[in-house]
Amino acid sequence: MSLLYNFFLFYFLFPLIIQAKSSKINPINPFFENDIGCEKVKYPSEILAPIPYLKECLTTIDGLVVYPDDPYYYHSIKVMNCRNSYFPVVVIYVTTISDIQKSIDCANTLNISVTARSGGHSYEEYGNGGKSGAMVIDVQELNQIDINFETKTAVIGTGNRLGTIYYKLYKDGFLLPAGYCLNVGIGGHATGGGYGMVGRKYGMASDNIVSAEMVTANGTFLSPINSKHHSDLFFAIRGAGNAGYGIITSLTFKIYPIWPIVTTINIAYFSDQIELAFNILAKVAKNLSENLNAYIFLIPKINNNSNTLLINATYLGSEEEARNAAKELIELSNPAYIKFKEMPWWKAVKAQSPPFNRQPFKVTSYTIPPQGFSREAIRFLVNFINNMECMSGVLFDLYASDALSRISVNSSAFIHRNILFVMELETMLDGHSKNVQNKCVKKHLQFSQEFQAKYTSYFSYQDYIDKDLPDWLTRYYGSHVPRLIETKKKYDPDNLFNWKQSIPTELP
Repeated sequence: MSLLYNFFLFYFLFPLIIQAKSSKINPINPFFENDIGCEKVKYPSEILAPIPYLKECLTTIDGLVVYPDDPYYYHSIKVMNCRNSYFPVVVIYVTTISDIQKSIDCANTLNISVTARSGGHSYEEYGNGGKSGAMVIDVQELNQIDINFETKTAVIGTGNRLGTIYYKLYKDGFLLPAGYCLNVGIGGHATGGGYGMVGRKYGMASDNIVSAEMVTANGTFLSPINSKHHSDLFFAIRGAGNAGYGIITSLTFKIYPIWPIVTTINIAYFSDQIELAFNILAKVAKNLSENLNAYIFLIPKINNNSNTLLINATYLGSEEEARNAAKELIELSNPAYIKFKEMPWWKAVKAQSPPFNRQPFKVTSYTIPPQGFSREAIRFLVNFINNMECMSGVLFDLYASDALSRISVNSSAFIHRNILFVMELETMLDGHSKNVQNKCVKKHLQFSQEFQAKYTSYFSYQDYIDKDLPDWLTRYYGSHVPRLIETKKKYDPDNLFNWKQSIPTELP
């Protein structure tokens, strides 16, 4: 129930949240207040034992510093996925570059690993370190949004949420290519790729980064980081910037004028139409107007009813233009349900946003080649989600477009270009015992390995991070791995920023 509930509800509340800015630092994340199936954890005794000299070292921090014995600690470690619990030794809500530098100096002195947290949406809880004992530098207070109307660029602090950014840009007549989920932090999202509502038109969020600022492992503040200054780091952070190079404090993006009217398109297919729908999508996808952007959701049978395949699309233009753009897809696939609706850009952003509450889950990802799925692959996938004890669903981001494929794989660390979909398989674990949860995760991973070996490409998408993925470095970054490691060694030789899937300082 929770997966469908999350998918269809809640966005009505979002404008009230994003327009209410607190005048002081608040470690209680409003997006993670509703815990669905999350247990309140008991802190291990070792995490409650203070690190010698840590409090003394951090006394000059201007921002809020939260330790395990503080009343705010439980709220400060709430992140989206609560399947595992990690306990940082300290969470620091930095307000200045100096705060970051002082924090990093203390971490180096006391031999504590460091992780950055923008929105807390890492699928493997890397925002809390991915292990207990890390220092978390939370950048939520680095939330400036400065628009340059002449150059059509925006300097955006990495503590901003996508919804806040979209709304601010919309009020000033612009949009940014980024994701659908409005409560996600821009820092981790954009630096790992960042597909979204206008990706087929303007590319990934990472493709639109023109400059960055960052504090490195030795406390140096680098500005600007671009194609002329620190070009090796500029290459790395556009696709692997959320994998342990430093604390990115701001990103400068290309932005684009909003369209005066856009059209949302909702299309649905039921069980006996799903194979045809996938085949037609693969056939027509590359020819679809780049003004049409879509994500597709495959829902399992519930109470022995039909599977449902939903296409949620946004067309940059009028309903008449949208109908024409979707005409071939609709005529060839004959959907059970079709709805077109014109609206302003901001309303479309809210309408197409699938929200996420805090809950336990497991996600794996796959890149699907241009030819799409075989009939056998579709049946294998449908059979799996229909027979899982823990509710599972599948999300497909429609990539196929020249805007993505014409960008060279060697232009940045982001390699996923000439593909049809990025597929995200999600298994929800709330409402089940730990024993059942573990069985469901095991089945999910067994399916994943077989499905990827038989029916998809070898690669996976790093923003849908999966700590159980074999050969993850190659699957996420391809032939760029040696280059990324060399850059890591240059800017973080002692591996201060490290967790299970951060870029290492040497090949494993």
